[in-house]
Amino acid sequence: MARGDTLFRQWNLIKALQARRYGASLDELTQILECDKRTIQRDLKMLVDIFDLQSETREDKRKYWWLKLNDTTNPLQLTMTEMLSLFLSQQVLLPLAGTQFGDGLQTTISKIRSQISAKALNYFEDLDQTFLIKSLAKTDYTAQSQMIRSINDAITGQKAVRLTYASASKGKQVTSVFNPYGMVLLHASLYCIGYLQCYDDVRTLKVARIQKVVPLEQTFDKPEGFSLASHMQSAFGVIQTKKKVTITARFTGWARTNVLELNWHPSQQIIEQTDDHLIATFQLGSTIEFKRWLLGFGCHAAVLKPTTLVQEVQQELAAMQQLYEE
Repeated sequence: MARGDTLFRQWNLIKALQARRYGASLDELTQILECDKRTIQRDLKMLVDIFDLQSETREDKRKYWWLKLNDTTNPLQLTMTEMLSLFLSQQVLLPLAGTQFGDGLQTTISKIRSQISAKALNYFEDLDQTFLIKSLAKTDYTAQSQMIRSINDAITGQKAVRLTYASASKGKQVTSVFNPYGMVLLHASLYCIGYLQCYDDVRTLKVARIQKVVPLEQTFDKPEGFSLASHMQSAFGVIQTKKKVTITARFTGWARTNVLELNWHPSQQIIEQTDDHLIATFQLGSTIEFKRWLLGFGCHAAVLKPTTLVQEVQQELAAMQQLYEE
């Protein structure tokens, strides 16, 4: 039997024991796990030295097993498998490494480490290999940790900062007063939403491009009724403008399947569908990220409306063709 099968069975055994505060007999455990007594006995013998398993023979002459947790050192009352799940899901938290948000999560992991023996953590470590969260990109915010703390303090206290930002669209550094409203995590990157004085507008700044932050004493008020969720609602990613545009696009082949499987945006609507294609519409506040996404489908996707976006895609494809010809 593969080690993975054994680990999952033993994981379920731990769950069964922690669910029965007053213990479970061997007969009960074999019914719950649907395997023979000898297998359960081997598992119990193996796990008793890893976890704090207790057992006793009671009046009915049967032996009962249970999992002991020290309630005084486990004030949150997390079960053993809840703690193990949190520990094994650290890969989910990797995008926040180096930020103060990640600091709190790492503190939680440290507390879990203090509750579970190293032997137990190591024993179930292979379960972490059965589920992988893969990202094409990773941002390390360790060097920007202090800047992120300053920005978050400014968000909480509604205080302005003066920052220097490497603008990718402008191709130059911009220094301006900035009123930060909140942060957004998209894929592996953090973004800060706020009012940028030099543009007299609410802008989305990629945190990795912020080079310097100086806290200021001046305070600010958020626009009445502002919320990150509503502000980002019409964005395909994080880029947002005040004017919305209706986009109609055709998808064929694997792109058709991909669009059917996922809801890429809350406004996405399929208005025509056949066996070989579908036509969908999107209501977006910016076409920049949508255009990049659409081009990723190659010849299996095409913009139908608006005309301005059709022309933009045509120009992009012409430039790409010229690049390859050169």
